[in-house]
Amino acid sequence: MIEADKELDDALQAARTLARDQRRRLVWNLYTAASYALDALFLAAFAALGTIPAVVAAGYAAGGAAIVAGTQLVTRLGWNLRARDPSLIGPLVILAVALHLAVVAAAPQIAFPFLANVFTVFAFAMLWLSVRDSLVIWTLGTAGLGALFAAVGERLAVPTASRAEIWLVWAFFALILGRFMILSINANALRVRLAESRGRLADTLEQVKALASHDELTRALNRRALMASLARERVRAERSGVPFAIGMMDLDHFKAVNDTYGHGAGDAVLREFANVVHATMRATDVFGRYGGEEFLIVLVGTELPAALEALERIRTAVQSHDWNAIAPGLTLTVSAGVAHFHKGQSVEQLLHDADQALYQAKGGGRNRVIASKS
Repeated sequence: MIEADKELDDALQAARTLARDQRRRLVWNLYTAASYALDALFLAAFAALGTIPAVVAAGYAAGGAAIVAGTQLVTRLGWNLRARDPSLIGPLVILAVALHLAVVAAAPQIAFPFLANVFTVFAFAMLWLSVRDSLVIWTLGTAGLGALFAAVGERLAVPTASRAEIWLVWAFFALILGRFMILSINANALRVRLAESRGRLADTLEQVKALASHDELTRALNRRALMASLARERVRAERSGVPFAIGMMDLDHFKAVNDTYGHGAGDAVLREFANVVHATMRATDVFGRYGGEEFLIVLVGTELPAALEALERIRTAVQSHDWNAIAPGLTLTVSAGVAHFHKGQSVEQLLHDADQALYQAKGGGRNRVIASKS
């Protein structure tokens, strides 16, 4: 039942994401329509000045309207979702370049400003297309330009016969630069979103790593991480002779804490005990929850006498700590067994020695630290 609910939630989330993406594509298509409309207005202005035939402006407007209407229809019907790129950027760019080249072929006297507009189309495409698709469009575009230059190259010009044409050309270039500015703003926004996404992903990975290596309740290392640390220290000690010791700690009468004050108080005790140990231990030592109310500390680079002193400091800190914030009148002590690593000893043997020493500490009256005799 839970799996079915999860599958339903995943399906609903996927449907919401798909609907949102489709809405964004329709909005972008409206921006494209506005861009075609602006270009058509400039062509109409050139036609009004007698620079180009009116049919060129009308043809461009009709072509742009057909591209926009076709994209709108295909997106609303969901046919675009069958394509490798549902945004259809590749086909739309090819159609836009072809339409621009057709205008230049029909009216080469305004070639320079209108060909400059092709750069805007390519700049937009390169923001979204893959390297492969970009190369395909570049190849088609350069081939089309080559054919155009071969056909009407000697007639390509900038319309500057009158002051009105000069100002119109200036306004058209201002529009092109404005489009580049908008593309730059969008590119910067995209980079910011990508940086934020990478930051969130890095944070998530750190959280996953922490969850994988730390005990959820106490935030100390978990048993798996402790065993990995012990294995590393053993290898280092065997190879270089650097000493280390371990301390196995068990909270005295912890069951009575749960029975008297409740499991919530018991959890709080475990968390606070971990805080006390972290505040008392060295930064180089490794500490974690071995299981239940049992904890393990790995004392790096430490001989047995220093290890006993370290565990005695922890025992004293726990005994003198004020536990009243968890439950009025609550007191807590800890027993510990200490074992020193000997060359050739396995991790299991070392843990067994520490556990036996802990057993002696518990049997000897608790609230004490005992060293292993092995």
